[in-house]
Amino acid sequence: MSRRMAGEATDAELEELAALLAAEPGLQYTLNMVEKLTPLPKPGDAATEEELARKRRGLRQIDELLAQTPAPAVRRRLPVRWMAAAGLLLLAGAGGVLYFMAGEPARPSVAETAFGVTKKEVQLPDGSRVILNAGSKLTYDSAALARGERVVRLTGEGFFDVKASAEHPFIIQTGKVDVRVLGTTFNLKAYPNDRRVETYLISGKVEVAYKTKGEEAQIRLQPLERVVIDLPVLDDAPAPALRPVPVAVIQPDPADGSIAAASKEPAWMQGRLEFENVTFEQLVNELERWYDVKITLQNDKLKGEVFSGAFNNKPLSEVLQALQLTLQFRYRMQEGNQIEIW
Repeated sequence: MSRRMAGEATDAELEELAALLAAEPGLQYTLNMVEKLTPLPKPGDAATEEELARKRRGLRQIDELLAQTPAPAVRRRLPVRWMAAAGLLLLAGAGGVLYFMAGEPARPSVAETAFGVTKKEVQLPDGSRVILNAGSKLTYDSAALARGERVVRLTGEGFFDVKASAEHPFIIQTGKVDVRVLGTTFNLKAYPNDRRVETYLISGKVEVAYKTKGEEAQIRLQPLERVVIDLPVLDDAPAPALRPVPVAVIQPDPADGSIAAASKEPAWMQGRLEFENVTFEQLVNELERWYDVKITLQNDKLKGEVFSGAFNNKPLSEVLQALQLTLQFRYRMQEGNQIEIW
């Protein structure tokens, strides 16, 4: 790690480090913390007594950490004398990170995306992968994930590829709805303004848990099934029973017009805006996130109208014109990404 940060690592050493981090995701957290230390002392600077004491504490904790972790074939313990040549105080900084972790409460990590056609991939310390859609936020505790306490919080939409672990279920919290996973790929959509949570399972197993009048209920999904939970109805007494629905994964083959299997990935990951049985009010939220605009809906009668459709990389003006064919409304595009619909 020190040689990589100092720019002295060879290609072979970088490959070896990458293999080690892939085999033990928990070490990625240590590397991330070391890289965030600023400013770093120069190798030639004399170490203070405080820095030397922190280094000794850090080295003891590193020895304890490595003793508790099975060593893969690629690991080589680095001698302290070599550490001094490569950058003594970089390792002292790593020891300082471990000391800080032991003495201070952990701060959650946050990954966010802005509105517009944008997405962001997040590699979690437990080996799981998340791709965030526009206007989304993922909050998690890196140290807890590395220990096997796999709980994250999602606001918005994300595609999850969860590393399997029967002993440590992966839990995504969205507010009123939690999704529990053992190891799978699925899409979860939970934007606050939409007032509903959508879960689409691609492979593996998930359990969607929700509360109705203080009592928890669960629903399990099979691959290629989707469930939509309208949050306001959870407060009704009694709440309606929820059932998953199959997701169609066929589409015309562009080559000859025949029907071929479609990608199982959600539409937004393929750059396609897709919506099914959503109200016009919900569709407005979707358009705001997708095109990074602010839409003012002046006619309340339009809010409850239901739409289904899909658009491939179309300008917003063409989308609005197409929607006008289904429902008569007018709109005005103003400066500053402001749109008025009536």
